[in-house]
Amino acid sequence: MAPEVLRGKPYTKAADIYSFGIIMWEFTSAFNNRPHDFDLSLDICKGLRPKIVEDTLPVYARLMKRCWDSDPNKTDELVEI
Repeated sequence: MAPEVLRGKPYTKAADIYSFGIIMWEFTSAFNNRPHDFDLSLDICKGLRPKIVEDTLPVYARLMKRCWDSDPNKTDELVEI
C-alpha cells in the first residue's frame, strides 16, 4: 500500500503506480519474512523501501525506484512505464 494511502489519503493513480513497483520487486525477490504489521506501515511512511535484489537489471531497478517515490506527484504515469 502506498505511503500516502497509509496516511489516510485517497487512492490515486500514483498509489497504483507505487503498488506496481512493489509487485515488480516481489517478482525479483525471495519470500520476505518481515511481518506485515503496523510497524512496517510506519516504516514505509518514513521512507523505508524494499531492498532491490543484487542481480536485478539496472533498468528494472531504476523503474521500481521511480514507482516508489514518496511524493505521489513525482511517480511516473502508467503510459510512461
